[in-house]
Amino acid sequence: MEVTLPEAARLSRESRRRAAARVRMLHDIDPWPKLDWFNSDPCERHAPDLDILCRRCGIEPRNHQRIGASWMYLGLPGMLSDTVGSGKTAQALLLLAMCKQTGELGLGNRAVIVTKAAAVHDPWLNELRRLTPGLRVFAADGDRDARRRGYLGNWEVVVISDRTFAGAHGTRSQREGDVEYLTQFPVGILIYDDVDPMRNNETEASVAINRLAAQCTRVHGLHATPLQKRLAELWCMLQPVGGRDALGSLDYVKSRYVRTERRVIVTNDPRDKTGRKVIRKVVHVENGVTSNPKVLAEFRAKVAPLVLRRTAKDFDDVHLPQVQYDPVFLDLSPRQRRRYDELSRGALRRLRADGGVDITLTEAGVTFLRGRQVCSGLAAIDEGPQADDSAKLDWVMNALTGDLADEKVVVFVGFKANVAALHVRLEAEGIGHVLMWGAETNGPERARRLERFRTDPSCQALVGTTTIQTSLNLQRARHLIAVDTILNVQGMEQLIGRERRMGSPYPTVYLHHLMARDTLEEAFLPMLRREGEMSDVVWDEAESTFAGWSPRQMMRLVAHGRIAPVEGELLAS
Repeated sequence: MEVTLPEAARLSRESRRRAAARVRMLHDIDPWPKLDWFNSDPCERHAPDLDILCRRCGIEPRNHQRIGASWMYLGLPGMLSDTVGSGKTAQALLLLAMCKQTGELGLGNRAVIVTKAAAVHDPWLNELRRLTPGLRVFAADGDRDARRRGYLGNWEVVVISDRTFAGAHGTRSQREGDVEYLTQFPVGILIYDDVDPMRNNETEASVAINRLAAQCTRVHGLHATPLQKRLAELWCMLQPVGGRDALGSLDYVKSRYVRTERRVIVTNDPRDKTGRKVIRKVVHVENGVTSNPKVLAEFRAKVAPLVLRRTAKDFDDVHLPQVQYDPVFLDLSPRQRRRYDELSRGALRRLRADGGVDITLTEAGVTFLRGRQVCSGLAAIDEGPQADDSAKLDWVMNALTGDLADEKVVVFVGFKANVAALHVRLEAEGIGHVLMWGAETNGPERARRLERFRTDPSCQALVGTTTIQTSLNLQRARHLIAVDTILNVQGMEQLIGRERRMGSPYPTVYLHHLMARDTLEEAFLPMLRREGEMSDVVWDEAESTFAGWSPRQMMRLVAHGRIAPVEGELLAS
């Protein structure tokens, strides 16, 4: 029996709300309607069976993906916030296929997908061409004239980066975003995918997305990282899908649901030439949500209709690979150790200093960053032929030429100078690799590099900065080396989520987390563990943030490897 889709646009608002609430409680949708616009067939090479790793084969949607796509299709505007690696992009494309099937998507009602620049071509454009090959799509990149010519074509779906979509109005440059042009087209569907500037409703990207959302009949956000204690950011992310109507104004959310703490900020008076006069300012800083259980229940009830959030434990149709966590503690090289000890002694002197001048947040932040740079590799702070001195990069090279010589490996490096240093080493050893970092902004070139890593046997390593943290499918590899630490639990989970994905051929993926012994990095692991054990009040998941560190706590990390005060330290605020 062939099942037809209900035309969601013809249902009343209340009927759609009820239908969406029922769908999200289901185990599966059976029978599932045949979708003429979604590719579930194998490519010619692998017929008659699908190959889950083939970039030309279609996919057979899993149960949870059918439910997620149906929740978006039947429901009102909302955010799909499933865990990383569960196939949110495929669910969004299922949604577009359903809209095309019922006539909701076409030249008279087009779709705009706004994402970060790194994701425009891969995964979005590539997945659109693979899974919805019948749709007329293009990527809005290149110069302004090229984009304008593209807009004048018969497109049904356009993919655009948030930077191109929004304007830039600074003191040095002024640029109109393409939203000015796109609002003139019959756009009725808007999808925004993991757009970080949406965390602040005053950014150009947030204003532009909300502007286009106002003319659309269907708006959906995709976001894998729970915003947890930062309810103001959650409010901003939900604005295009009706967050204000559900939760009230931002001021109301802060006064009703956000807990604040009193904090004293100390800075030097710039008018004082001696540098001894200080300014103390009392501020109230957001520090999580209210602990009132009734108020928390109220907040959850308001958010629930807007957000579908599922984690791996909610999927009985998917078995994500297990993560084998391998913490690796390394001794710094002699030059690194000398530089770190100098920094540590300076931090210790400041902690024990008297005279009434407290440590400023800027001073502590610079010291903390310098400590992390030294631990990563001296190329991050030095120049010249002797700059490439790093125990961590030594370990990476030994692994790539030793135990992992026959493996594809992803290497995360937090500092660009150390990415460049590793690149030189890999070139010298003749190890095939590609770089994914901010120095390469050309979308098609980035897509070519990803494809090379996936398909070229001679390309062993993909080296990247935080550019690789989200939106990429790197499941061809089962080893991830984290040279540096992302200072929140969810950031590290996003990183390993590039490999720990649905459809991975591996039962286990390996995270080799490199940390420098007898440094501030020794504190990272227990702090990550403690934060991960904290119960989140919005999503009932692990806590994600390193938040609220005071200047003295950052200095203590550098000096002692822990944030608690030690004997002999000046404890005045």
